[in-house]
Amino acid sequence: MIAPIFPLPDVVLFPKTYLPLHVFEARYRAMTREALAGDGTIVMALLRDGVELNDQGNPAVHEVACLGKIDSCEELDGGKFDIVLAGLHRVRLVREIRHAPYRLARVERIAEARYDDLSQEVSQRRERLVDLYARYRKLAAPRRSRVSDFVPRRNFEALVNRVAAALLLPPEDKQLLLEIDDIAERCDHVVQALEQHVDSLVLVNRYGHLKPRDPGRN
Repeated sequence: MIAPIFPLPDVVLFPKTYLPLHVFEARYRAMTREALAGDGTIVMALLRDGVELNDQGNPAVHEVACLGKIDSCEELDGGKFDIVLAGLHRVRLVREIRHAPYRLARVERIAEARYDDLSQEVSQRRERLVDLYARYRKLAAPRRSRVSDFVPRRNFEALVNRVAAALLLPPEDKQLLLEIDDIAERCDHVVQALEQHVDSLVLVNRYGHLKPRDPGRN
């Protein structure tokens, strides 16, 4: 299929997650209007680091991206938009097509590795992920809603991707997670990142009171 590309330097969209976006550039306002007039789909692609250009002379993007569909949209003054993009599935950018004012590409869907949502292997991973994410949220934002109340209702892929999207990781690290084909392997990497976050937050909470009030006098 041919779809518009929304390239950003710091955003990675995962399947079965939602991404709010404020669309203000003229070319992307045009892209949004045309997407709304069509099937509503947009490919979110992470820009590569550096100043590398592709064959079309545009900043290069990672070839693995996520196809999203506009789930809700509010048009603002001046033709700007607030939209929420729902991640559908991963795609691979086959080639870009010359187009203006925004970018188009031919993309192909990436087949996901199959898994059994009720298997013991998945159940064990789900339990570990939910436990760690609950601890992470309790340490990072103790006044927020209880994670354990709603996370387990999601299927395994949605759960893994939701936590991956929520973690405070560099965009390139999230891109690496997106590129993992096996959802169980992706889960293992998310768990590892969560463990590191939890350990760091435990230390901050334990020794934060020792931080000098005036760091300049330390």
